[in-house]
Amino acid sequence: MGVQLNELISKKSISKKELNNKKIVIDAMNVIYQFLSSIRLRDGTPLKNSSGETTSAYNGIFYKTINMLEMGLTPIWVFDGQAHELKEITREERRKTRQKALSEYLVAKKEEDTEKMQKFAKRMNYLDTNMVLNCKRLLDLMGVPHLTSGSEGEAQCAEIVKKGDAFAVVSQDYDSLLYGADRVIRNITSSSSKEFEYIELKDVLDELDINRSQLIDMSILIGTDYNPKGVKGLGPKKALDVVKNNQMEKYAPEIENYSEIRKIFDEPVLSEYKKSDLKLKRPDLAGIFKFLVEENDFSEDRVKSSSEKLDGLVKSKLSQSSLESWF
Repeated sequence: MGVQLNELISKKSISKKELNNKKIVIDAMNVIYQFLSSIRLRDGTPLKNSSGETTSAYNGIFYKTINMLEMGLTPIWVFDGQAHELKEITREERRKTRQKALSEYLVAKKEEDTEKMQKFAKRMNYLDTNMVLNCKRLLDLMGVPHLTSGSEGEAQCAEIVKKGDAFAVVSQDYDSLLYGADRVIRNITSSSSKEFEYIELKDVLDELDINRSQLIDMSILIGTDYNPKGVKGLGPKKALDVVKNNQMEKYAPEIENYSEIRKIFDEPVLSEYKKSDLKLKRPDLAGIFKFLVEENDFSEDRVKSSSEKLDGLVKSKLSQSSLESWF
């Protein structure tokens, strides 16, 4: 879901040229769900292999990662770790949404209404443990770095950016701002434009005239993944007024588990990493072929040509990095 800050945040743009030679950290679960929604057949169903297993996520990771490397970026994928128990309400709501969408999809299919089939199919997205493991396996084969957070992926992404080990977080949500990410880029994996939506935490705080602690409180009032309904009657603008007028003490008692939710954002559980964990490696071309073509029925010719392109891009990046280390 992500916190609903869209109407309060003014966005600017950043060009492909400005991103050249930058490291970015990708909120993997967020972006992979995008792939599951967008990489689909005409009837709205996701790509599948001959065994009926969904492969849209692998398609997105493979080809979009290569696209990012072509842009001069070094992508680092960050996966969620153990979800906090307070997130279970949100997860249950998502399960209900998927079940309802399935029922509506079957009705639309019976009526041969392709438009509605596409609409409801996109709401049936589900990422299981095996798919996540396979996404990580594919990234290993590609030589592309990935980490698993101790808790939320956005928190780990924010930490990497705060430490200066990457330029920005890539996500469709704004949650990483609550964890202190200095910069967030949106739509980078779903857009073919030359510019992407770009948010800087400093600009957000300056424009709203609040600090990060108040940003967290405002988000809790609106509703987060840990208290999805927020406080009744408080939208983004009213919530902003509450924190700016120092009225949080008035509303905090209405928020179940308020202190615990604050702690999630203030003291997230993170995984330790070394800078060497964030580096590219030469891809295993035979391994990529086996996984995508032999196991998941991808186009042989396209995988071969794209794998060769990947190898060339990584080789160039590694050569550039080696050269820079001399200066």
